[in-house]
Amino acid sequence: MGQQALTAVQTRVLEFIREEIRSTGRSPSMREIQEEFGYASPHTPQFHVEKLVKGGHLRREAGHRGLRLSESRGLRLLGTVAAGPPIEAIEEQGERVDINGFSDDNHFALRVRGDSMIEECIADGDHVVVRKQSTCDDGDLVVARIGDEATLKRFYRERQKRRIRLQPANSGMEPIFCKAHDIVIEGVVVGVIRLMA
Repeated sequence: MGQQALTAVQTRVLEFIREEIRSTGRSPSMREIQEEFGYASPHTPQFHVEKLVKGGHLRREAGHRGLRLSESRGLRLLGTVAAGPPIEAIEEQGERVDINGFSDDNHFALRVRGDSMIEECIADGDHVVVRKQSTCDDGDLVVARIGDEATLKRFYRERQKRRIRLQPANSGMEPIFCKAHDIVIEGVVVGVIRLMA
């Protein structure tokens, strides 16, 4: 059974459970989930966890800390994104990046080409994990599409000049400026993967 799409609340609960498992080696209890999100009743975290289990994102084992992340075959690699001047956005088929805990419903991976984000330790050949969303905040690291080309940059609104600035993290490179209606946000970067040869 495939994984079902998550609501925003379910995504936050799943990310909390994932981080607890990664950092402590054990899943949080229902009481810890309740305390983390300030729920008045223990029934609320139980409801969200049941949805995550039924949706294929978690599985249950015995015990009050018996939540486990569902096995994943990694994220679909959608293609290559420029860390430099924008390049044509061409989707690749079939290739995956081996990383657990993320769903194709909410995330995708891209291979980085170029060194415009090198001062943020994102190098040519790295992979970025991108949360699918069409909006972002100032300062977010985004995958932005301008026409048929895509680029990886920090996003800033320059309201007085009525334009968007896509800022590289390389002091030797200039930012890209465009009008808001000329840009499409494909997602916000939530992780970087470096595959060691």
